[in-house]
Amino acid sequence: METAIEALKTKIEKTLGREMKTPRDFDFLSARIYGFTKVHISTTTLKRLWGYLQKEQNHKPQLFTLDTLAKTAGYIDWKAFKHNLNEEGNSDFINNESLKVSALMPGDRIRLLWQPNRAVTIRFEGMDLFSVEESINSKLSPGDIFHVNYIVNGKPLMLYCLVHEGGAPCNYICGSKGGVTFNIL
Repeated sequence: METAIEALKTKIEKTLGREMKTPRDFDFLSARIYGFTKVHISTTTLKRLWGYLQKEQNHKPQLFTLDTLAKTAGYIDWKAFKHNLNEEGNSDFINNESLKVSALMPGDRIRLLWQPNRAVTIRFEGMDLFSVEESINSKLSPGDIFHVNYIVNGKPLMLYCLVHEGGAPCNYICGSKGGVTFNIL
């Protein structure tokens, strides 16, 4: 079971694009877990699990904690995560917070964040069309337009038929290593 727990910790760090090394990292992780699952896991519990607390290196987490962490990594529960470790396929269940574009109203704005230090504000134009309003440290530019049907926290985001700076339409992926997070503004 220890190897599965280590694999889960690695998966979470990759999903979030951040290693758990400092108290601030564990504060971030606790907040992200709550954002994905609406369940609070204390930073002390997370520090114990990651072996950050010297006295607690052989900590045995409760099933509830493992289930919640597995959900944060995009699985239905701990059992599904362990089962997936034994499978050779690329399929996976998604249980993260998500946004179906059809639920938006024209004019709604969304902030997308991904590593390293990318921040893009987009505006919903209608149907599945978006325009870029602001771009920080990203290849996207204000005025770019693209299509998206669904946004999932912690997963890469594919932009379809992106028209970048007036060029020919192409596809673009945001957060290919660690995924994106979104906030409706």
